[in-house]
Amino acid sequence: MKKLILIQNDYPSTGKSTLAHCCARYLSQYGASHQLISLVEDAGTDTSGRIFDANTLTPDSLLDRMEDSPITILEIATGMGDFFEKLYQNEQLDLVFHEASISLSVVLPVTSEYDSFDSVLEAAEVYSDNAEYTIAHLITSSYEDDDKVWDTSYAARVMDMFEAVELYIPEIGFQLELELRSQHASLNEALMDPQADEHFGKDFTKWMSRVMGQVDSARQYLFGEAFRPTTTPKPVKRTRAKAKSL
Repeated sequence: MKKLILIQNDYPSTGKSTLAHCCARYLSQYGASHQLISLVEDAGTDTSGRIFDANTLTPDSLLDRMEDSPITILEIATGMGDFFEKLYQNEQLDLVFHEASISLSVVLPVTSEYDSFDSVLEAAEVYSDNAEYTIAHLITSSYEDDDKVWDTSYAARVMDMFEAVELYIPEIGFQLELELRSQHASLNEALMDPQADEHFGKDFTKWMSRVMGQVDSARQYLFGEAFRPTTTPKPVKRTRAKAKSL
């Protein structure tokens, strides 16, 4: 059975791209075949093969793309969640996925802002019990101050009904942010770098270890039977920062 993992929330700055790249990095560490695709309104002249233009998205084109790998991570760009949900309903993708033996997981990153919960309720209404749900909390200093915001929300009660799994993604911290800036790199670029532990130092390694632990705790729920590891993660090498301290 193939696995389609939707990462969506139309509220901005919820960490969708970071979460998508973290899941992809986890799978890469285990040598598990997968692909990461972003659904955008207009792909322009992109030729990377990692961008899905909404104008060309049909049930058949999605199924064709999913033939390339047992696990497809589909990051839905901000503002495109409603578009995909309408496609899901109008084209009866629940039946299409069932016939194609595709299992659906919906990952919804949220912040401490109530408005970021709206997409959770919309997703639950659209996908209902045809999907498994994961709530990914983007932890920031303000989130920690308002840690009851989610727990007391109606969205949280709805997700409890669907037995959603929760992940807690820590913020990168000031030192790592400085390191990324000094190398003119974004966090997503660092996540795509196989040698990131060496290139970005101990703060990246510590942050990545915490995130990978969160993903690992939900591995079965996120990836299911489609997770087919071919190797084990390599031990982390000493980073530049660590070497300097010895």
